[in-house]
Amino acid sequence: MLVEFHGVRGSIPMPSSSTIKYGGNTSCYEVLTDNYQFIFDAGSGFQSVKLMEDRTVVIIFTHFHHDHIQGLPFNFNLFTHKGEIILCSSLVNKGVLKNMIQTYFSGGYFPVDIVTMLTHLKFLNFSTVCNTVKPEIDLQTIELSHPGGSMGYRVQTKDGVFVYLQDNEYVPEQLDGLCEFVSGADLVVWDGMFTEAELGAKKGWGHSSIEQGVQFYEDAGLSQMAICHHAPQRSDDQIDALAAELTNPNIIFGYEGFKREI
Repeated sequence: MLVEFHGVRGSIPMPSSSTIKYGGNTSCYEVLTDNYQFIFDAGSGFQSVKLMEDRTVVIIFTHFHHDHIQGLPFNFNLFTHKGEIILCSSLVNKGVLKNMIQTYFSGGYFPVDIVTMLTHLKFLNFSTVCNTVKPEIDLQTIELSHPGGSMGYRVQTKDGVFVYLQDNEYVPEQLDGLCEFVSGADLVVWDGMFTEAELGAKKGWGHSSIEQGVQFYEDAGLSQMAICHHAPQRSDDQIDALAAELTNPNIIFGYEGFKREI
């Protein structure tokens, strides 16, 4: 299983000379298995994903805030791909998902109705996808705390476990459930949009802190954590300064182009 990060920024894309190292693109994470290409969220980072022709492509959404879907029609491969591309989310059923994507990318919001145009886009219920990928892959989900809802995901193969926890406002009451969900994980992506000092003024915004991630790493006995969903205004120099305060080399700040074989 190969994991690659294509977008680790939160809220809006921030392409500039001050975001080159970690990247300015919004959420998009790729997981390759022997037979499947999973893409978690289609933020602006989705434009750099090479959609595979020799694997089943599955795009899985945590939720539908614009920074997690805005890149969907800007990947050229989406229009040229020869096979079906599956779209799903455990947050909503396939009908709601199709309607939300079609609304966002048509009418007064977007010049082209991509759902009508691209007939190879196939909307499925998340439960259907889970059953389809078994027994090769155990795909699980967990409810997170975020305005409008958000879902976390766990991908387990014979090689290892990847867990994706984005857009979550962490509270201690989540500890036991999240610890169980990440048990045995080789890599966990954590929502660290804020510092602890910033968090007080951001209550209800649906995000966690870097310091909470560090504590959760210890509480859950994790192997490796990548802190992502960087605040849009956070520069490379500022992230480097925060990284310098981390004493555990297995806790990193995610960056575009990060790859790990699990």
